[in-house]
Amino acid sequence: MDKPRNPFILGHRISRPYFCDRVTEQAKLTSAVLNGRNVVLISPRRMGKTSLVYVSLYDSQEIKGDEYLVFFFDILQTNSLGEFTYLLGKEIFNTLLSKSQAKVRGFLAALKSLKGTFGFDAITGTPTFNLQLGDIKHPEYTLEEIFGYIEQSEKPVIIVIDEFQQITKYPEKNAEAILRSYMQRMSNASFVFAGSEQTLLQEMFVSSKRPFYNSAEIMHLGPIQEDLYVDFARQMFAEHGRGIEAEPIRWASRLFDGNTFYMQRVMNGAFVDTPEGDLCGMDTVHRSVCGMLAANEIIYREILSNVSVSQKMLLFALAAEKVVKSPLGSEFIKRNSLTSASAVQSALQKLTKAGLITKGDDGYRVADSLFRIFINGVYGTPEL
Repeated sequence: MDKPRNPFILGHRISRPYFCDRVTEQAKLTSAVLNGRNVVLISPRRMGKTSLVYVSLYDSQEIKGDEYLVFFFDILQTNSLGEFTYLLGKEIFNTLLSKSQAKVRGFLAALKSLKGTFGFDAITGTPTFNLQLGDIKHPEYTLEEIFGYIEQSEKPVIIVIDEFQQITKYPEKNAEAILRSYMQRMSNASFVFAGSEQTLLQEMFVSSKRPFYNSAEIMHLGPIQEDLYVDFARQMFAEHGRGIEAEPIRWASRLFDGNTFYMQRVMNGAFVDTPEGDLCGMDTVHRSVCGMLAANEIIYREILSNVSVSQKMLLFALAAEKVVKSPLGSEFIKRNSLTSASAVQSALQKLTKAGLITKGDDGYRVADSLFRIFINGVYGTPEL
């Protein structure tokens, strides 16, 4: 990769020189998949799961592209087993197409349930993935064919499924059992099940009543240590002829609870506003955060306009306290002038389902830390 104009990369794959730390996590993830162990990778959203997977599996000395097949797909927006099957098939098709047309033809030939559905480019003769979602009439049969093809692969396979907890929301109540039945037969593939809903994912893999019980080792991804990120950010500035003080980096890290994505966004904006040869200080970093808030104001106001009064009151209370262990407790309810435990419980369920709040080991919090800052700045005591 050429040296980027801005070393704080957003929105696409980060190469190893611009990836901060996670050395222990990289080694653990790589070791697991190389030795045939499945992994459940859990972290809040925007904490760097996807970047960790890319660096560990795509930019690794141990996992070389000519020795392994790595398939990565995100199912957050899927609503059925048919959509899951479609995305998996498309990812395999595109990955194989980048390697060999012969491999693509072999894959399409294995999908007997979709025979005659695929076409070829009239000019180049290249196979085309012109499959429509509606073409998958019986996803369980197509999945069986896909996994059958993977099992016969000449190379070991690594399959990464991002936001894996989404399968619990499919209308097919046996989706977990169907996928588990196919996956447990595989002797040629390792799986990484990534996701952001901690409670739900842990229930899927820890409860003896669930199909995926004890089928993968659980790996939690928390914030990067503050000192490590400070050193990383200062190094990136220095390598591009700029300087930055440590204190504004620490301030931003604490403001966003170490959220990796938002730290990158803050530093990206601060880097832009720091001319070569200059020193970035608190004013510049503060201005970067204010710019992020302004860019999201319309979206956040829209969110608040579409929740009930009781839900809004709970959002404000959680935002003010950052994390709450017992939101149904009388002290929390009284302190924040909430109406009743039953009203809080109802709001809690709806906001959790909407993805606006999340539950971790330490309690409940507003899922989006920038949204939390916005709420506190507009409706409460500004954090900035």
